[in-house]
Amino acid sequence: MAVQRFAEHLKMPWPNGRGISYEIASATPGEPGWTWRVAIAPVPEDCTFSHFENVHRQLLIISGGEMVLTVGGITVVCKPGEVAEFAGDVVTTAKLTDGPIVDLNLMTVRGKALGVMTHCTQPGALPNSEMLVAVTEEVEIVVDGRVTNLSHQDAFLDAHTKQIVLRSGSVAHITLAK
Repeated sequence: MAVQRFAEHLKMPWPNGRGISYEIASATPGEPGWTWRVAIAPVPEDCTFSHFENVHRQLLIISGGEMVLTVGGITVVCKPGEVAEFAGDVVTTAKLTDGPIVDLNLMTVRGKALGVMTHCTQPGALPNSEMLVAVTEEVEIVVDGRVTNLSHQDAFLDAHTKQIVLRSGSVAHITLAK
């Protein structure tokens, strides 16, 4: 099974030095020059996001309340359970409305990779995907007939060749075109 526990995610500083992210997977694991990247980022306080040139970002809050982004003067409200999209190369500031949050990011370089992140909450068969990330404290999936349990922020990688059924909990479902 391709389960990656939270403790196995690669801990890395934000490019702007304001925080830490936990890389789940990327085109170049642990190295710069990626064309796509999936990472978890705790946001403990209001802050400015790191600049990512030519990058499209998709963000899902997986712990905590709302976060309001100002992206180049435009307001983007990030609500738990909803995927927000914005440009990574535009000045972005974050205001936390209910205290610290933890978010999951899918970042793709425009013209080099495409990706879609959705939040799956209903039990049943899941469409093919690159990976799944546990959003709730406990997730139970059935992979090719075998029960697998994930804890909050764990990931199931290499899911694209598997038949997966969500039995309980909720997951971020991530597809990539590399």
